Amino acid sequence: MNYACVSNRPFVTRKNLSIKKNLSPEEKDRREFIRSHKFSVVVDPATKKAEVKITKR
Repeated sequence: MNYACVSNRPFVTRKNLSIKKNLSPEEKDRREFIRSHKFSVVVDPATKKAEVKITKR
C-alpha cells in the first residue's frame, strides 16, 4: 500500500528524477486536446445521469 505523510523534511532520493519520457503521437494529441478544451460535468439529480460538456477554449 502506498501512502504519503506530511513532513517538514526535504524530499530526498538516490534515484535520478530528471529522466524525461518521450510521448507517443497519440499521447501528444490527447494532451493537446485536454489543454485546448474546457470540460464540465453536470449531473441531473432526478435521473442521476451525468453529462459531460466539452467546449473549445
